[in-house]
Amino acid sequence: MSYVAEFTIPPEAFPFGKTLVKTPDVEIRVDQIIPTNESALPFFWVHGCKPDEFMKYSEKEPEIEETRLLEQVEHVALFRAEWRPNADVIKGLKELDITIVEAVGTAEHWRFEVRTEDRDTFTAFRETFEAQGIPITLERLYSLDELLDGDYRNLSPKQRETLLTAQQQGYFEKPRRINQDELSEQFGISRRAVSERLRRGINNLISETLRPSGGEE
Repeated sequence: MSYVAEFTIPPEAFPFGKTLVKTPDVEIRVDQIIPTNESALPFFWVHGCKPDEFMKYSEKEPEIEETRLLEQVEHVALFRAEWRPNADVIKGLKELDITIVEAVGTAEHWRFEVRTEDRDTFTAFRETFEAQGIPITLERLYSLDELLDGDYRNLSPKQRETLLTAQQQGYFEKPRRINQDELSEQFGISRRAVSERLRRGINNLISETLRPSGGEE
């Protein structure tokens, strides 16, 4: 039975962490990670920073071997880099056959969604990280069967609180009575974190409420 795990780690615990901390408006969204012998070759999108400025910061990252700009679309840039995070982590990715569904880095944390064959595989994966001194904060762990049954993938408490507060204070009205900056002040988190909670919360609501039931239309 396949499982999906959603978790976060501190920004400095993964490549580009120093860059993210120094540039709090930047978001890195990994498009694909290809593990090699002791390194990873990821494609990733960078939001909130000019490409040349990002390159300047990335050159100072100790784990980064090379960063190349592939494409720029308005305020978003696609890069490819060869990085060397902890070799044991890369080894764990390969040996445990972990599929990284999503990886998003901000000044607050790196957030991952991974798919494993079973619970034990994720436990081993978590132990690999923690053995290297990298703390994992697990947000959710659920099976694909539970997802398809519609009995599990509910909103997380933080997503629920953020959506309810946004709705009650007029975020979804036109014109809006509150914006993401004001919400971020209320929750004591970054604007980007608020945006991420809203995006994932709405996505989970749509997945749960509008998924085809297989019944009559």
